[in-house]
Amino acid sequence: MLLIDDVSRAALDGSRPADELVVWAWYDGALASDEPLGVSDWSLTGSADSSSKVQRQLSLTVADPDGTLSPWLFHDPLGVGGTMLQVTYRIGAAQSINVGWFRVEGNEPKQSYVRYVIPEYGFARPDSPEVPHERVVMMPAGWTVSLTAVDITSDVDRDKLIAPESPKTTTVLAAIARLIGDHFPVVVEVGVIDKPVAKTLVYEKERLEAVQDLLASIDARYRMGGDGEMRVYPISPGPVVWRVEPSAGLVEIGRSQTIDGLYNVWVVTGKEDGTGRPVSSIATINSGPLRMDGPHGRVPYFYTSELITSLTQAVEYAKTLRDRQNQTYAVELTVVTAPRPEIQAGDRIEVGCPVKEGHAIHLPGEVTTIQAGGSPTPGPTTFKVSCSYADIIAALARTDWAQYLTDELPPLTWDRMPGSWGTYPAPTWNNLR
Repeated sequence: MLLIDDVSRAALDGSRPADELVVWAWYDGALASDEPLGVSDWSLTGSADSSSKVQRQLSLTVADPDGTLSPWLFHDPLGVGGTMLQVTYRIGAAQSINVGWFRVEGNEPKQSYVRYVIPEYGFARPDSPEVPHERVVMMPAGWTVSLTAVDITSDVDRDKLIAPESPKTTTVLAAIARLIGDHFPVVVEVGVIDKPVAKTLVYEKERLEAVQDLLASIDARYRMGGDGEMRVYPISPGPVVWRVEPSAGLVEIGRSQTIDGLYNVWVVTGKEDGTGRPVSSIATINSGPLRMDGPHGRVPYFYTSELITSLTQAVEYAKTLRDRQNQTYAVELTVVTAPRPEIQAGDRIEVGCPVKEGHAIHLPGEVTTIQAGGSPTPGPTTFKVSCSYADIIAALARTDWAQYLTDELPPLTWDRMPGSWGTYPAPTWNNLR
C-alpha cells in the first residue's frame, strides 16, 4: 500500500469532492514546466504479475494551449529522451498521496490552428497568393499531447549488462541492491528473509530479469513505491490493509474462474555445484480434482534455474512449487469501488460479497491488477482480487450455519421434550458444504 496519513485515509472513506491527479514533468533533475501538466484525462494500471518486468502503466492527455509542451526534439519538455513524470493524487480537502515516478515512453501531439488575416500596409511577399498589405498568421488553438509512460523499473530493464557478471556480494538482497543501486533505492518490507547467493550464478544480459530471479529464490517480489523506491515484499500473504463493504464504497462485484495455472506436475532442474552436472526432481498432485490421472488431465510446469545447485534443492523446490499452488487455488473477483489511490497491486484486501441468503460474506484476497482513471476527475477503481479457494469454502460453510442463526427466522418451537430443536433441524457438520 502507498504511504497515506490517517486524515487522508479517513477522507477516502467519506464523500469527497474535487479529487484530482497532479502531474509534474521533470527533465535532467529540473522541472520541465513551471506548472503541473493540465491533465484532461488519464488511465493508470497496475499488476502484481511477477512475470511482468514493468508493473504500472500511465496514459495521459495533456492540454497544451500555446504549443510550448508539444515536443519536436527528444529533450523537449515531454520528449522521450529522459522526461520523468512525478504523479500525486490530491484527496479533496485532505492531503496528497505520492503515486510514483514514471518515464515517458511515447508522445503524440495533436495540433489545430486558427487562421487570422491582419492588415499591414506595405507588407507583400513576392510570388505569394496572399493579397498585398495583408499578413496571414496561423495561431495555435486547442493543442493536446497524448503521453504513454511506465514506472521507472523500465530504466533498469533498458540498462542491459554490458558483459556477463557474477555476484560480488554474499546475500541475495545485497546482490539486488548492487544491480539496481544506480537507479533508485531498495526498501525491504517486513517478512522478507535474506539468503546466501549461489557462487556459481552468472547474470547474462538482462539486469531486471536477474533481479526477478534473485527475488524468486527468497520467495519475494518487487513493486515501485510512491517516492520512486523499489519495495521488496514477501510472496506469502500479508495483513489485510482495507475492507470494502457493499454499503460503503462498493460499486459492483463479479467473479470468474480460469484453467490457466492449474498445474499438477512440477519439473525442476538445475546444475550441481562444482561439477556442473544436471540435477532434476518431479513433484505431483495425486489426489483431489486436480490429480495427475484425473479428469483435469496432466499439466506439467517446468522450472530451470542456476540457483538450484543440488538434488536436495531440486526436490525441495519442486515440492515448494506444488505446495505454493495448493495454497493459492483461487477464484478471481472483479471489484469496482470508489477511488482508492493508496491500494497497490500485491496488497491484501477484504471484500464483502453479497450472497443469495441476503447478507455478505467477507473474503480476503490479493489485488492482482488495478485499473483507475478519470476525465479528469477520478472515476471508480476496478480491482481484480484473487481469493483463496479455502477461504471461499470456509465462508460458504458459515453461510450454511447462518440459516439457523439469522434473526429473520421465527423463534424455535419446543414441541417435543425439552432439549429437542423442534421444527428446525439442529446444525451439524453434515450441513456444511
